[in-house]
Amino acid sequence: MTDISLGPASFYPNSMKTKVTSVIVLVLFLFSSPLAAEGWADTLWDWFSGLFGREDAVYTEEYTDRQMDSLRLTPQGANLLEIPLSDTLLIGANWPRATVDVAGTLERHNRMLSQTVLLRNPADQLPYFGVPAVRVVYRYDQRPVHFLRMARRFADVQEVAFDESVLPLFAIAAELPTIIMVDDPPNQSPFNADWYRVLKSRTGSETSLVHFGDPALLKELRSSWAVLNTPMRTPETEHLTAQALFGAQTIDGRLETGTALFSAGEGERLDAVRDGFRMPEEVGIDRMNLERVDYQVNRAIRYRATPGAQLAIFKDGHLVYERAYGHHRYRSQAVDPGDLYDLASVTKAAATTLAVMKLYDQQRIELDAKVKDYLPEFAESIVGRYKIEHLLAHHTGLQSDLPLYDYLGRQYVSTTENGDFLLPIAADRWLDRTVPNLIRGQLGRRLQYTRRLKYQYSDINYVLLQYVVEGITGETLDDFVSREFYEPLGLQRLTFRPHEKYPDVQTVPTARDTWMRGGVVRGYVHDEGAALMGGVAGHAGLFANAHDLGRLFQLLVDEGEFAGQQLLSPETIARFTRKNTYNYRALGFDRLVGGWRSVVRSGASPNTFGHLGFSGTAVWADPDNDLVFVLLTNRIHPDPKNERFNKMNVRGRTHRAVYGALGSWGMTL
Repeated sequence: MTDISLGPASFYPNSMKTKVTSVIVLVLFLFSSPLAAEGWADTLWDWFSGLFGREDAVYTEEYTDRQMDSLRLTPQGANLLEIPLSDTLLIGANWPRATVDVAGTLERHNRMLSQTVLLRNPADQLPYFGVPAVRVVYRYDQRPVHFLRMARRFADVQEVAFDESVLPLFAIAAELPTIIMVDDPPNQSPFNADWYRVLKSRTGSETSLVHFGDPALLKELRSSWAVLNTPMRTPETEHLTAQALFGAQTIDGRLETGTALFSAGEGERLDAVRDGFRMPEEVGIDRMNLERVDYQVNRAIRYRATPGAQLAIFKDGHLVYERAYGHHRYRSQAVDPGDLYDLASVTKAAATTLAVMKLYDQQRIELDAKVKDYLPEFAESIVGRYKIEHLLAHHTGLQSDLPLYDYLGRQYVSTTENGDFLLPIAADRWLDRTVPNLIRGQLGRRLQYTRRLKYQYSDINYVLLQYVVEGITGETLDDFVSREFYEPLGLQRLTFRPHEKYPDVQTVPTARDTWMRGGVVRGYVHDEGAALMGGVAGHAGLFANAHDLGRLFQLLVDEGEFAGQQLLSPETIARFTRKNTYNYRALGFDRLVGGWRSVVRSGASPNTFGHLGFSGTAVWADPDNDLVFVLLTNRIHPDPKNERFNKMNVRGRTHRAVYGALGSWGMTL
């Protein structure tokens, strides 16, 4: 089999090495006097490239199948065949970045944004909206860390650290939209400046070039490439160019000075099609005032009310503050903004209620219809008489918990997967697959209830709603809400049964359960009822990070519209989020005025809706202030009886501090 040279020397035949050296020495001697228009190195490079046809010295040969197989076996080849899932990687940084000069950082951001120019956008290939994965190519010594982190918030990213040894491997690379990152700092050697030219014949038509530097340095670009230029490479420009490419930042700059390829005044407008990330000061919040929020969370950790936490604040649709605090366990493994928390009862609002809202929108369910109208199996039981709106409002009088006592014995759990023991409930525990149906049967028989309908918070209400949704759609609850909401919104860190997709280290542990689970529960739902139902239940089972949960509730603040798609009607959202006719709650949501009036006095709208979770979670959406607040903790680790978190009112104090920061940035920008 013929060997394929992968080293940098492969651009030039070996027989020419001596001649090349001689020519360089000769030219250095001839051009030893000063040059008028440009540096001698620039002139030498242009002359040398033209002499040897550097532009055309790219790989055009065909490879045999055996050669292609050989390429695939190289580490670089394997990299070009795999696309890491961004949602299974650490995010690695809070938002916004720390700075000692907020005003200076904001001024630099605004200046760089105004000078960023979309020079070319063939066939309107930008923005990359709805694109599941992209390839980012950069010179091996110029890794754009901030760009990559931001890009991974929108899509899966395949990194390619380019040197000439990588070039032949593009022949086996998967077809992906490609982003070429080029950094042209002042005084860079021309030998390094135009490395990307060799990619002209190695990338597809859906290719974008992001150039940091003087646009005059751009030469001989492929006509099908989109070109985005910004004056210099900084963390701010890496963030804003990544957001622009994925439709989360408007670009409307114009070229100040003409170049060989582009005229003065040239530039195309690129409109944002979705919300993105903004500095707090851009929406009137002084980040220094948000230190009061940090104080409340860190105080809870210091007093061992919770090992760690995640916080996300959305204002005017944009994420303006995202923080990870503490650890997964006390002093063990720092929390990352991408880690997943057990949402507990937030599942009722973030999954089951949304599913009912969608069916209501589609006129497939009626709020005044009864359970027995959709589930004939309950026609003769007490639960069959309840209306759908009774269940949503917790206005049934049913007992609070599922009837689980008969199924908590070890005869229903095995330490090995075999026979009927097929439903995983922990890393080395499997549940008898007949148990979920046994529990369903119990709901039609032995339940405690009140003769007259009254408000009583009950998990059973939402399990019944789950059965109704699944009966109408013919799908499981998790599949239905994923298809209708999570996937269209691009929410990859919002899921049931995270152990099926995510490594354990990315899911935050909850309680210690030595009876059924054999230790600390991690990656599996803590709630016993949801666990015995197989991990997907109408009342619990959903996991998320703070960002994705916040994005989901932002959809409701935005009246059901996302990037031109109407996922829910404004009328349906208004119907479900206002006060119901039975008690203080909304339909499927808690209301802030019900038990958090101190937050309302701090500035929250009385129309604020959301939900809490037993594990120490909270999400609140304020449509009047266009604000979404998310706080996730694992306060039940390792002991669910730890009440410090609730006694310290961490959720309420933190929420109040957010409202105290609104409108605090008073500088004239």
